[in-house]
Amino acid sequence: MKEIIKQDSLWYHNLAFVLIILVVSSCSNIKQGGFQADFDNIYNRIWIGKDYWSIPIEGWKINNGKLENEGDVPRSRVNLLTHVLSPREGNFKLSARMGLLEKSENPGSAGFLIGVYDPIDSSAKAACYYGKSIKAGVSLKGFVFLKDQQIKLPENFNWNDFIMEVEGDNHSLTLKIIDAKEQIPVKVSCDVDTLEGLVAVAANINGNTNNPEKSTFWFDDWKLSGSKVKESPDNAFGPVLWTMYTLNKGTVKLEAFLPPIGENDNRQVHLQLKKNGQWEPVESKEIEPDSRSAIFRLDSWDASKDAEFRVEYLEKGRDGSETANYYEGTIRKDPVDRPLKVAAMTGQNWNGYPYGPLIKNMTSLNPDLLYFSGDQIYEENGGYPIVREPVEKSMVNYLGKYYMFGWVFGDLMRDRPTVCSPDDHDVDQGNIWGEGGKPLTETDKVGSVGGFIQPTRMINMINRIQAGNLPDPYDPEPIDDGMSVWYTDFTYGRVSFALVSDRIFKSGPERVATWEGRNDHLKLPVSPSKLIKPDLKLLGDRQIKFLKDWITNWKGADMKVLLSQTIFANVATHHGPEMEFLLGDLDSGGWPKNGRDRAIKIMREGFVFHIAGDQHTASLVQYGVDNYRDADWCFCVPAVSTGYPRAFLPDELGWKVKERPAHGLPNTGEYKDAFGNKNFVYAYGNPDKQLFWKNRYVQANKRNSGFGLVTFDSKSRDIKIDCWKFLADVQNPGKDDEIPGWPVTINQMDNYGRKAVAYLPEIKVNKPDQVIRIVDNQGQLVYIVRMKGESIKPKVFKKGNFTVIIGEGSSKKEINVETGSKRTVSIEL
Repeated sequence: MKEIIKQDSLWYHNLAFVLIILVVSSCSNIKQGGFQADFDNIYNRIWIGKDYWSIPIEGWKINNGKLENEGDVPRSRVNLLTHVLSPREGNFKLSARMGLLEKSENPGSAGFLIGVYDPIDSSAKAACYYGKSIKAGVSLKGFVFLKDQQIKLPENFNWNDFIMEVEGDNHSLTLKIIDAKEQIPVKVSCDVDTLEGLVAVAANINGNTNNPEKSTFWFDDWKLSGSKVKESPDNAFGPVLWTMYTLNKGTVKLEAFLPPIGENDNRQVHLQLKKNGQWEPVESKEIEPDSRSAIFRLDSWDASKDAEFRVEYLEKGRDGSETANYYEGTIRKDPVDRPLKVAAMTGQNWNGYPYGPLIKNMTSLNPDLLYFSGDQIYEENGGYPIVREPVEKSMVNYLGKYYMFGWVFGDLMRDRPTVCSPDDHDVDQGNIWGEGGKPLTETDKVGSVGGFIQPTRMINMINRIQAGNLPDPYDPEPIDDGMSVWYTDFTYGRVSFALVSDRIFKSGPERVATWEGRNDHLKLPVSPSKLIKPDLKLLGDRQIKFLKDWITNWKGADMKVLLSQTIFANVATHHGPEMEFLLGDLDSGGWPKNGRDRAIKIMREGFVFHIAGDQHTASLVQYGVDNYRDADWCFCVPAVSTGYPRAFLPDELGWKVKERPAHGLPNTGEYKDAFGNKNFVYAYGNPDKQLFWKNRYVQANKRNSGFGLVTFDSKSRDIKIDCWKFLADVQNPGKDDEIPGWPVTINQMDNYGRKAVAYLPEIKVNKPDQVIRIVDNQGQLVYIVRMKGESIKPKVFKKGNFTVIIGEGSSKKEINVETGSKRTVSIEL
């Protein structure tokens, strides 16, 4: 067949084509079809369309019916998603018109990427960012190139307008360049060994980061056809990219994400609900210009049943036509009648993108709620740099990286509540101590000091796209310079959650640093007392007030959970790819200790379980304030994909770690960190000694990347904690599929580990599962919790008289009791 296709005779060419069509049709039901685009009907805009994915997104635009490249990033490309090259036998033809817009000092190049394919992950998402391909194109240095072949162009070649065509099959390719004005053809051929994957138009594909090409080009009349081409409509992405929603106390907040559409495009999206088999309009919203999102709010929601929704966007053409696009999902009923499964994730470095095995496992486990604790993006994600200014371009650059997150997790988010919280990398900073919204000066932007690098407008956009679907903030008053806040609470599946920021209000390390080097890296011992000052903050006064209020509100809830970005402890001894020893990290939640203790004391008063992330390595820790294990448990989940590794290796350092758990695993037990915090480390997910592997999925697994799954049983009040590795098989788990030390089950009551000094008499109530509040004789709250069943014998931490308040709302009883009494107290509500 190869020899037939190479014949110049049209008859033989047509015969070969017919034979291939017959073979493919008889062997497969793959949908075949051609593709062509001239871009004439698209308004001027950055987003190319749902059939494409441009990298970087701000590097391309539609301008007066042509696709143009901006020239800022080497190997900029627009991938065609919905028509791909099948691996089967067949032929194809790929062509486009193109021309030079502006030549850079280092002459550029332009052309096609053919067979963009990632052998590790066959998805289009993986191909776009990690796919290998054959390069075909022209260089402004005066030659045509195809794979490893190149020939010179004529000296009078017209760069302003030319046609590029590639024809081939699984065995050979031929590139033909035709000068549109002079009609001077140039051909070059090469052999290939099987070909499959995406195709893309690309600019500056021969440059590198040290000597980048920055010429700009235009493209038009892009076509792909042949028996080797198959249609893949499910690869389309947009115009509604994805949605995120929450359901809380009868209110749904749903955010729909759109790409950067143009000024003349339709600026509205519409929410519809399916009722009695018919789609009914509910609400229309304008697309907010910075975030490119729309937020819908539905009050008086019936949470007792599932409800199907769809978001409609009408894409308008320049000719006046309209195309309806729909994104569908389900608002699930509140799972109040069974255990609640919460999937917890952090740290999505792109070196494991698009996290295929993890997504498969997550889908299989079918969690009820998704929690992303932070670092949904990293600055290097996508393989191109961040843009800090101007702010308009910076926002689009950020969105392009954030869209990677939505593209991967969108199918999970479309039919279950999602909670996101921005962390340091989410605001384009390696570390952040927010100081209540303080802007950083130019001289401080490269140092380890408190404040925000990005302008408030940028931060507010980030807060909206990551947290805009959350229930309304507890106190929405903006902080410095009008910066928005998002800390809030919600109840779902009879579990009450508080979401706080441990970054926004946190004090900067320059307030205590007296050592050389980075303010946040403590390499030599310093007395913990010198690292404490009365005005140092972790959560800040506003969030402390919020927590005090939240732990006393148990309406519709049996258990309490705190969600934050990082663990309130310094549980890492080695950092980075060189595994550098670090005694203390002021970026961790273990500093400042006074702020950390203040928060934990409130948390344990509500028997609060803590879920956090940020540290990249998994740990399960019980906090101590005055003594080891006298407070709450925290599950710090592993990174989805670890870029910057950390480890906890006290055994290798020769440190004495006491009270090792019964499982006997190394590097566990009671450990006092550099700031004086008393931590009981029950389990830890140290990475493999070999940190770098050729296969990025294997590397993610070796670094103990993965996710957490926490199951809250409101009937038994048990909390089951699973810690799944990146390459786990959750349906048929082996001994290495969870990080050693997991799974673990604790009880709600374990979250106030302080040992009892005395007990109050047994209290029996005629109605089960009542809220009980214990107050000491000085009016101070000891703790508040929902009883399990009809009786409780409360522990207290000193002898004497106490006030016990049982019940909720208008149905409450208050009694005075004394420790040591043996009589049973019966209460009628």
